[in-house]
Amino acid sequence: MRASAVAGIVFANINDSLMKKLTAMRSMASVPFGARYRLIDFTLSNLVNAGVSSVGVIIKENYRSLMDHIGSGVYWDLDRKNGGIYLLPPFLTSGTKRYNGTLDALYGATDYIERCGADYIVLCNADTIANIDISAAVESHIDKKADVTLAYHKGKAPRNNADIMFLNVGRNKKIESIDFEIEADGTNAFYAGVAVISRDVLLKLINEGYSSGALSFTRDVLACMTGKLKIYGFEHKEFIAVLDGTNAYYNANMALLDSNIRRQLFKTERPIFTKTRDDMPTRYGTKADVTNSIVADGCVINGTVRNSILFRGVTVEKDAVVENCILMQETVVSSGAAIDNVIADKNAVIGENMVLRGRSDRCVFVKKNQIL
Repeated sequence: MRASAVAGIVFANINDSLMKKLTAMRSMASVPFGARYRLIDFTLSNLVNAGVSSVGVIIKENYRSLMDHIGSGVYWDLDRKNGGIYLLPPFLTSGTKRYNGTLDALYGATDYIERCGADYIVLCNADTIANIDISAAVESHIDKKADVTLAYHKGKAPRNNADIMFLNVGRNKKIESIDFEIEADGTNAFYAGVAVISRDVLLKLINEGYSSGALSFTRDVLACMTGKLKIYGFEHKEFIAVLDGTNAYYNANMALLDSNIRRQLFKTERPIFTKTRDDMPTRYGTKADVTNSIVADGCVINGTVRNSILFRGVTVEKDAVVENCILMQETVVSSGAAIDNVIADKNAVIGENMVLRGRSDRCVFVKKNQIL
């Protein structure tokens, strides 16, 4: 199969409203994760690892930081004369209103879908953290002569996302039905944020759905087509996190402290790429005490750090104690401060002797540039 046979589309602002604290000034796709990444890094890396060389990123609002992060796409080998990365703006060709729902967004991207020349389109949600073998999903799609292939995972599903699809998977991975309400909190097969669709089928579904006034591509279109289209599933068995709230974001970051989870996400054969920033190595003072933590470069640590995620340029001053925290870029924890279960956005400052204590299910959140 030629590489140009597959193109990708990424929903950069998918479910922004579920993480308002983190998406107040940025899109879901540009939310920082795991000390040095952005959420879109996982989606773009999954695509380019499968040989996809043309990716359209649908943007809606708060996308300045995303544009700065993506740039020309060079870090994902998407700075190309043919193909490459395309930012698809939030305006329809027929007017100036922003899109309202994923189907509206796809309708605005039909020009890209038609011109990309691909036979298959991979739709990806930027709120999903996983290392999914998209190449295998596309091969499964072709082998089964499917119209649609939905990646799914069996496990505890996110509960705050009203558009999460629960799949009834039958023989040979055929999707018998799609539901949106599951009462049990146990194991369910839920949508993993990646769908492979034949281009002609996608264009037909977009046009028909848009004409009928549908809003959600999953709820109003795909869920109604299980008896009319050949829809199959592709199971992703390894770690996945679908972010449906701040707690889910916190838990996904903390999961990286498990070496087994890291091995499932960061694979040698399918690496996760990101924008690089040259910086000095982290400096540890003589009184520094760091255990079971992920620390990016450029940090200065003179205090205690336990079970935490520290992004680039974080400073932990003398006698400060950081436990079970996520501290984003350039955060400063001043001397004598003690923080536990805290998420601090970029450039936050925790003052001297300040005490902040949350819970694992209810973290204290410090806003970007906030000084306490």
